[in-house]
Amino acid sequence: MPQSRPKRVSFFAAATLLLAVGSAAAEPLFTLSEDGKTFLYRARPGDHPGVVAEMFGIPSRDVPAFLAANGISDATKVGAGFVYHIPNAAARALAERTAALEGENTRLKRTAGEEAAKAEHLARAAEEARAEKARADSRATQLARLERLWPWAKATLTLLLAAAAGALYTAFAALRRRAESERYTHSLGNELEEKRKAALAERQESARHILDLERRIRTLEAKLSPRAVLGGRSSS
Repeated sequence: MPQSRPKRVSFFAAATLLLAVGSAAAEPLFTLSEDGKTFLYRARPGDHPGVVAEMFGIPSRDVPAFLAANGISDATKVGAGFVYHIPNAAARALAERTAALEGENTRLKRTAGEEAAKAEHLARAAEEARAEKARADSRATQLARLERLWPWAKATLTLLLAAAAGALYTAFAALRRRAESERYTHSLGNELEEKRKAALAERQESARHILDLERRIRTLEAKLSPRAVLGGRSSS
């Protein structure tokens, strides 16, 4: 069958050529259907279906199918004028080839679309990779700058720590002096309070002493007053 098909295609191609050439004559041997997929052959006197099948390159094993396709149940009863319908293998092969090419074209378009999508994906990935590389380069540049500045930053940090330690020591010393000042002030306050209390006690004692003296003076004056009166009378 695979070897007979090219022969049939060649035969039908030749038949098509004969049809084109015979179209210039008065009556062609066969015609084509409107869709071009079927040969139409009108039987002539003495044409046997097997001879017609052989004339169109149909193998003997395909003759029963050929007869059935044309509605022939008895090959001996086919008369002249019967129209045989013979499939145009060339047109069928061309249609199959066209369908195969269209399928291949569709597959190629689909493959091209997939490849385009892959290319777009790869382009996006490449763009992202370039952006990531740019970010990595920027980070590397920043790290290199920080690496160059690190000794200065370390020295500055050391100075700041030393200054902080000095400030802390100064604050601690100031707090200690303040505590000492507060203790001294408290001690002076206590001493002044004691002196104030002592002075107040002395003033109170002096006041009591003065009051006692005044009381004695008044007592003496009271005692001396009658004597003075009596002495005055006696002198008169």
